[in-house]
Amino acid sequence: MIAAEAALVAIDSMVPCFQPVVDLRSGEVVGLEALARWPTVENVDPAEVFALARAQGVVSDFDFACRTAAVEQARSAKITEGLSLYLNYEPSGILDVARTEAHLDALECDVDVVLEITERGLDVDPARLRAMVASARRRGFSVALDDVGSNPSTLRALPIVQPDIVKLDARILRHRTSIRTLWTVWSVRRYVRASGAVILAEGIETELDHARAVQLGATLGQGWLFGRATASEDFSLPLQRS
Repeated sequence: MIAAEAALVAIDSMVPCFQPVVDLRSGEVVGLEALARWPTVENVDPAEVFALARAQGVVSDFDFACRTAAVEQARSAKITEGLSLYLNYEPSGILDVARTEAHLDALECDVDVVLEITERGLDVDPARLRAMVASARRRGFSVALDDVGSNPSTLRALPIVQPDIVKLDARILRHRTSIRTLWTVWSVRRYVRASGAVILAEGIETELDHARAVQLGATLGQGWLFGRATASEDFSLPLQRS
């Protein structure tokens, strides 16, 4: 937790890194997810940093700073030309209408934005979450729901968020026959059939994972097989599957 405290204080040292989102059929890179990293802080876990921000009641501003930095970096480095930019949004940071609208206003740009609703705090205020998603759609943003299957609230959130992209939790590939996995896959497939949404499988590290993701119905994927989160200056353009 000491590292998390140091990272939270040193928000200015946060570096947006970007992980490829790949079309599983063609291998083409179709998007980049922005992820917060702290190269100057040793042994920091980004999940712990956000947990600490929530505990201290500053997750809204912290989350906003991370998104803003990601958009600015992606635009200045011109790494999202022709690609979607996936930006995480913490449901627990949706505090009031005015602040939510201001945060969404800041994302309006020439980049194709996919607003990725994280799995944390989905049960806090469903009505407020639904309103935020509606505001995002009015701005032309696509919506993804992250880590579906990681906890029961992610499945309950499907009819509320109505995502265009359902991101399966990485553990779904690892535990294909567990009760949680079977229930998650059934629920997601039912939602996808009714909505026309697409499935993105996370945590693809091997060709076997790739094959399993396709079997689950995923058409998009992320994972070390395709590339780790990398600082924008380390990208070579045009992006290719690694």
